[in-house]
Formats: sequence, structure tokens, C-alpha cells
Amino acid sequence: MEMLFWLLVSIGAFLCFSYFLLIASYCYGWTQMNDSDIVLNTSVEVSVIVASRNEELNLKKCLDAILLQNYPKEKLEILVVDDHSDDSTLEIIRSYAEKNSCVKCLSLPENSVGKKQAISLAIASSKGELIVTTDADCVMGINWLSSSVSFYKKTEAKMIVGPVSFYNENSIFEKMQSLEFMALISSGGASLYFKKAIMCNGANLAFTKEVFNELKGFDEKDKKASGDDVLLMYKINKKYPGKVHFLKNKQAIVYTNAKETLKEFLQQRKRWASKDFFALNSETKRVSMLIYLFNAYLLIVPIIGGVCFANNPIYPLFIGICLILIGIKCFIDFLLLFLSASFFKQKALLVFFLPEQIIYMVYVVFVGLLGSIGKYEWKGRKTN
Repeated sequence: MEMLFWLLVSIGAFLCFSYFLLIASYCYGWTQMNDSDIVLNTSVEVSVIVASRNEELNLKKCLDAILLQNYPKEKLEILVVDDHSDDSTLEIIRSYAEKNSCVKCLSLPENSVGKKQAISLAIASSKGELIVTTDADCVMGINWLSSSVSFYKKTEAKMIVGPVSFYNENSIFEKMQSLEFMALISSGGASLYFKKAIMCNGANLAFTKEVFNELKGFDEKDKKASGDDVLLMYKINKKYPGKVHFLKNKQAIVYTNAKETLKEFLQQRKRWASKDFFALNSETKRVSMLIYLFNAYLLIVPIIGGVCFANNPIYPLFIGICLILIGIKCFIDFLLLFLSASFFKQKALLVFFLPEQIIYMVYVVFVGLLGSIGKYEWKGRKTN
């Protein structure tokens, strides 16, 4: 019994120490990336790509926000691709294309489906030097493109990962989603400070058309619908180490909505988690396994201890050690979230930190399993 006690404690201490170092490094990397100043540069031709499926409720706001950009229309084209929508999405795209010469309407052919195919089709039809992708349910400020182009000229980046944030959160559920999402965005951004690519979000991504064509776009071997953003980032970072940058600028933030229902939330996270584990790069595998195992440990091991040590004098000590490990995790997680929330001007959401932490442990273990073995539904389309 004593051997089991020390084994469990040793595993917990190792996971906790490794996790603390990881998140502490993200905190450091995030603070070292200063807000990038915008120096207006209009010499770059930009192609904005919006892949759309059943987005009749959101698409108009997205296109209006892009058309309001502080960037010359003669240097801008907006390619909106309809992915076999069964609502009025295609009609909306056509109406904008008729009224605005910089908007182009594209439709995926019958034998082609999914976001990867939509983006590939748009890039093949594009004329811009810089490709910028966003989602049809997103909005942004007027300097979104100017900040990306300015940063592109300053850094000569092959890919720029931009900040994404939830907004207009109403329920407590949506506010807790926002906390988790900020942690994901800041972790992905901070990792790029160390030239390590682990995650990005296609709602705010820019890369050169040249590098996309050079690396032959998306991996044809990967048939999963998800992963258009992250897997492309891996390829670019592998070919050009240090040429993938995070744009930490408030004017570059793209805003989207949190999911209103638990079902929608789980479907989204299952889609995110559905990427083939073996397709992830070594850094992402290491980080994913560490986060998963530490959360699983904190969730399951106290139960194991309760069964094994319930009538043993070491039980109170074991529970005390588990609480210390949880406290260390909460401390370093709060620090990262405080830094991230300060940037996104969302510090008021930190009051939901503790309940979010408790739910997060359960959610990470549950969704991690579902993402690897379950199907998910996206935009009315069931997929693996």
C-alpha cells in the first residue's frame, strides 16, 4: 500500500512540475511579445478567403466588416466559397459580388466538400500575394488587414497567426468558454515566440500564396475535414523555422461567438480534437499528452486513492497532496489567463476561473476520448 502511495505521488509530482514549466514558459513568451505597431503599407495585394456553409445568419456581418477595412479596394479581393449550403448562403454571396467588384463568388463542385477544398479552390483563383483566411461567423475592426500587412512587411513572415476572441458572451457557459479559448490562443501564440508551432485558428490566419503553392497546400493524405489551419502551419514551420509569427495586436483581433448550447460546444471541440494524433508534430503531441495526462490524473487518481487508502492513515496526506497539485495548476493557469485576459480586455471574466477549472478537467478527459473515437456533426454534415 505504501509503495502504491509513493508511486501515485511521484507520478503526480512529475506531471505537475512538467505542466508548471510548460505554462510558465507560455506566460513568459506571451509577455515578451509586444503589441506590434501598425505602419500602413498598401503595396501588397491581399486575397481574403471566406469558406461558407449554411451561414445565412452570419455572413452579411462578416462581409460588411471586411468591406469596411482600412485598405484600398484595388489591392483587395474577397473570395467567398459556398460549400454546398442548403440555405440562402449562396444567394447572399452572389448579391455581394454583384454590388462589390472586389467580391468574388465561388462554389465547390459536387465531388468536392469541406473547408480544405474550399480554401484550395479560392487560392487557385486568387491573385493576391498574401492570403488571409477567416470564417463566415466572424467580424473584425477596420484595421484588421492593415495590421496583418504591416506585420507581414516588417517580419517577412511566411505565415502570420492572428488573435481570435469570443465576444458578446451572455450566459455563464459562454463566458467560461471564452476563458478556455483565451488560454488556447495565448498558448499557441506564446509557443511561436519559441519557434514552436502547436496551434492556430483559421479564423485569423495569413500566409503567402507562394509558400502555399511551394508546399503543395494541404496534405492530400489527410482526409479529415478538420486541420486545415494547424497542419498547414506545421508544414510551413518545418520548411521555414522561425518564419511563422504570432501577431499580438489588439487591432488584429477577429471576433466570433461562443457556442450557445452544450451540444454545439461538444461538436466543435470533438471536431478540433479529431485531427489524427499521428499527424501532429512532436511538440504538439508532447503538449497534448502532458495536458491530458495531468488533468486525467487530477480527476481519476483522488478516486483511486479514496478506494485504496480510505481506511489507511495516509489517506488524509494523499488527499492533501492532491489538493496541493490542484492548487499549483490553478495558480499557473490563472497567471496565463490574467495575461491573456488583459490583452483581450476580458479581465471581468476571471471571476469564473474556479468553476471553469473544475469543469475543464472533466471536459479535457471526456472530449479527448470522443475526439479520437467518435464522429461529429458540423454545419449539418456528419463526418469522421
